[in-house]
Amino acid sequence: MKLGRLLSMTLFASAMTAPVLAASLPRADGSSITYQLDNNHGGAPRGLLLMLQGSGCEPVAERPWLKTEPPIVAPGSAVLSIEKYGVLPGRPAAGTVDGCSPDFWRRDTLQQRVADAVQVIASLRGSSWWNGRLIVMGGSEGGAVAAMLAPLVPETRAVIVMSSGIGVPVADLIRSAVPPPVVAQLDAALAEARANPTGDKRFAGASYRWWADAADVTPAAMILQTKVPVLLIHGERDQFAPVATARATRDLIGAAGRRNLTYWEYAGYDHFMKDAAGVDHRPEVLKRVRAWIGEANTVP
Repeated sequence: MKLGRLLSMTLFASAMTAPVLAASLPRADGSSITYQLDNNHGGAPRGLLLMLQGSGCEPVAERPWLKTEPPIVAPGSAVLSIEKYGVLPGRPAAGTVDGCSPDFWRRDTLQQRVADAVQVIASLRGSSWWNGRLIVMGGSEGGAVAAMLAPLVPETRAVIVMSSGIGVPVADLIRSAVPPPVVAQLDAALAEARANPTGDKRFAGASYRWWADAADVTPAAMILQTKVPVLLIHGERDQFAPVATARATRDLIGAAGRRNLTYWEYAGYDHFMKDAAGVDHRPEVLKRVRAWIGEANTVP
């Protein structure tokens, strides 16, 4: 992971049609956006599925769902995943702070993730292999990024948000999910983060910079700026994003008179789509997502 090691990359040029495992783009500040593109399909131009990971600094290449879930959701599509700022494949033995690179703590935010995705998609625009149709899918923190990104990318044909309480400000989401002793510290930490949005201080697993960027954001508000079909999936037993924060998304979009939201709430399922007995229902949920994509006429 991250900055202590060199990344072996295959650079992507938009005219290429061959599979590309890893690529990079320069940001304006001189750092690099690293992304993974699984384009191992031949034949006619195909759609693109962007998979947005949740919180933390684990490289997407090390997350097993990246290989198992896209073939269920959008078989035949090219699959794009984007590393967060300061995250590279590999895990250096030294140089990390609380398990992540200093650059990750200093620069990773929701807005940075959105900006990186916009830049990567722009670099792929016009590629001969891409038919110009994009499905954006994210879970947990990735769901917030998906909601914020969708109206900024004209190729978006559908948005899928799983286990993400995007209908309230992020600070309220956290307030509803953490233990009372943490709630008691939250307002003071947020005030300090707003006054000093540094990456050198952290609270509840996120940097002050991340908190200052995210605390007052209601990601679902961005959905009001798009008319594409949106699917929101939530478990009634979600322990990280209480179900009320997902219902708030349903209510927010409904109150605006929009009819582009489909809301699935699963009784007894948790943040990971497991029931009280620990049985994993995610594969069957994802198969239903695939059917919804077809019904919404968003097949890539």
